[in-house]
Order: sequence, then structure tokens, then C-alpha cells
Amino acid sequence: MLKIDTRIVSRLSTAFLLMVLFVACGGDEPDPLPPSPPEPVNRVVLVYMVANNNLGAAGYDRDDIDEMLIAARSGDIGPNGRLLVYHDGANAMPVLAEIRGGGRIDTLKRYDGDGYAVEIARMRGVFDDMREYAPASEYGLVLWSHGTGWIQDGISDESDDEISALSFGQDCGRTMNVTSLARALSGQDFSFLYFDCCYMASVETLYELRYAVPLIAASATELPVRGSRYDLNISAFFADGSPDLVGAARNTFEHYNSLSGSARTCTMSVVRTDGFDALASATAAIYSNAGRGLPSGYIPQCFSERSVASCNYFDFRDYVAALCMDSSGNPRFDGAGDMLRRFDEALAECVVYAAATPYIWNSVPLLKHCGMSTYILKTTTHPSFKNYDSLSWYVDVASLLK
Repeated sequence: MLKIDTRIVSRLSTAFLLMVLFVACGGDEPDPLPPSPPEPVNRVVLVYMVANNNLGAAGYDRDDIDEMLIAARSGDIGPNGRLLVYHDGANAMPVLAEIRGGGRIDTLKRYDGDGYAVEIARMRGVFDDMREYAPASEYGLVLWSHGTGWIQDGISDESDDEISALSFGQDCGRTMNVTSLARALSGQDFSFLYFDCCYMASVETLYELRYAVPLIAASATELPVRGSRYDLNISAFFADGSPDLVGAARNTFEHYNSLSGSARTCTMSVVRTDGFDALASATAAIYSNAGRGLPSGYIPQCFSERSVASCNYFDFRDYVAALCMDSSGNPRFDGAGDMLRRFDEALAECVVYAAATPYIWNSVPLLKHCGMSTYILKTTTHPSFKNYDSLSWYVDVASLLK
């Protein structure tokens, strides 16, 4: 997320607003009161910023809020929208705030220091507060923090009875797994989810969320730390008719693709989750006939700078195609060609936008990018690696690999 200094408008006034909003603790002034009664609007977008980590300590959260203020001053929220930010920053008490036209920030609610932003109870509580303070016909969600996709590290989550994971967010070292995130989002009826964090466009992650939200934008690789271009994307989130999630993803990608050297690094995807059951079925048919591990002569497309042996993210379609066809284009098993065609049809129904720069950090060529990554089970012990076997994708699909 490289920012150019000339884009920072009214830096001093914005810094003062942020200092008052995000540093002040509730003990010095009364809690804000809810509007009485709040007027319903067409669309509310909530940016859920888990920034009590090195990103917040470095001020990237404040930079992105500055971009939101630029968009607000330009009228990008519109008369029938409201932009809310749940901000859990470094060395600050969490708040729910609203960014209004003209560049005003209003505090709606302050939260105590108990609990973590990555707990289900806190997240669902913020969603409840969002609906109380800002009733609307439609809600969109941006998740802002660190991310590592499907990876499950077994960190305890007291609000959850399952394994916690380094999947989304980082709040004082605590993290949220994707299964917990799916439950937190269940029944919330968000019209879209934009992941402003790394590695969330894995088929394992997206499959876990397939019933939680219909449209998701995410990156299969690392994102630069400055992430989304909010000064461009707020207008896309509040587009007339329906949110322009493809436009937002394209804005982010084109910004980084316009840079040079190692700064030119980005992948972005937008997926429809209603196609994931068909995609899982098509993939399961292939996996039932394929063997575990790397097919003979196959060098996978890595989505990180790590070696193939230690990489956790590979291009999904590239791997599936290698299971079906050898390097000469010959089928590896009976019916492989037809199965791959059905897979490609299902994949096209899911991925509505995919773009990638030529390299990751100017070092790893991105020769293949279908819009989603996957983990490759290379040995019989790999299903237990980082608790991969606790994911729905493993249970329904990847466990079929022999």
C-alpha cells in the first residue's frame, strides 16, 4: 500500500482528529450517546480494523483512515450511505466511529479493554452495535489486519470451542481462525466482504466462508503493508445499485501494478461463493483419481518467496491441471480431460475477477494466477500440518487424495 506524500490532505487536522478519537480513553469524557432515533439508510460499510499490532504501531491504520476522510470530503459516501470504522489500535481503547462527509469523525461507542477484536463475541457485538447505530437496507464489511489464510496455529481462543488460528487478524498476539470467522459472519447478511490483508484468497478459506457472504475480494499472496486504496475504493463500496467490488479490487491492483521494482507486487481476486459447492464437486472427482503429492515433472506456482518445500500457498488451477495432465498434455488417468473441463467451468463461475503483477516483490515470477491458492498435501503427515485437516475443504475434498 505505498502512499505518496502529495496525496495526504490536511495532514495536521486529520492527525488531531485521530488523536482525539483513537487515543482518548472513556474515563476522561462521557460515553457517546446513540442517535435518537437513527435514520435508516441504503448501505452501511463497516471497516473492522484490527490494528493492535505492528501495523497500528507504524501508523498504517491512521494512513488508511486519512484516505477514508479524503473520500468522505469528496462525497464518495453519498447521501444514502454511512461509513463506520471499528478501530482497535495500538495502545488505544477500541471504538466504533463514523466517518462523515466533510471529513468529520464521530465516536459512536467506546469499548472496554476486556476481550480481543478477534474473538467471536466481540466481533458479533460490534455487528450488533453497527445495526443499532446505523440501520440500513444493506451492509458491507472490510476486514483490515494481518492474514495468513487457512493456516491454523492452535492458539487458544477462550470464546470459541475449536482450534484458533493465525487466519485473520492480530490483536496483542491473539488471532482468529477461519472456522470462527465463518461462525461470526453466519446470519449477518453482509452483501460483500473485502479482505484488506494477506493470503485470504485460498480455496480453503473461501470455501469455509461460502455460506457466510456471497461476494469476497481478497489476495492470494502478500499485500504491501499499505493495502487497499480507500481514497479510491470508498466510492466503489458505495456505488449506486450494488457495491462495485470488482472495481475496488481493480483499483487496488492497478495502483500497485503502476509502480516499479519491488513495489510492483499485488494479486487481487473477487469470487462468488454460490459456485463453491459445484467447484468442490468437480475438484473432488479429480482428487479421487489423483495421487497425493507433486505429480512427476511438475514445478508448482508458489505464491510466496519460500521454497516449494516450505510454501503453503500454490496456484489452485495450476495444481489441479497438473494432477490431470502431464507436461506433454496427456491425461494422467481415464477421463482426466473431461474432469478438468468441468473443473474449469466451475472455477469460471466462482472467480469473477483475477489479476496479478508479473512478480511477487520483484523476485518470484507469477506465471500462473487463477485467483485462488491451495495447499498441496505432499506426504501422509501433511494433513495434520497447521491443523489443515480441521478445515471443511480437507474433509469434503482434499482428503480424497490417495
